[in-house]
Amino acid sequence: MINLDDGVLKNSLIISALLIAISITFFLIGSGEGVAVLSGTLLSGVFVVSSAWVFETYQYAENSVFTKIYFISVGVRLIVILTLFGILLGITKIDEIYFTVSFLISYLCQSVTEMIFLNKII
Repeated sequence: MINLDDGVLKNSLIISALLIAISITFFLIGSGEGVAVLSGTLLSGVFVVSSAWVFETYQYAENSVFTKIYFISVGVRLIVILTLFGILLGITKIDEIYFTVSFLISYLCQSVTEMIFLNKII
């Protein structure tokens, strides 16, 4: 299913889909918990998949151009994710603990797999 030669973006999408499928099982505990875990997983998936997209789009650019674009995109994505994180916790009535823990675990899992894919390519 996951082939290291398929590219970072495709593999990041597969990992994100698997984590989202797993997070849906939290609806068995309750709807509030399910929404919180699903929201956290989706939010982290957006961050990691957008990182993979930037990498694949600019991977053959010059090193200085790639580095500049990649670090600017990290800053922009971080601001967007923190804003969405704050909005979700501030406006909605989701369980903050489930949301935060699922976001952190999902983000760490996807980031580690992304680093594995990047190291394979490099």
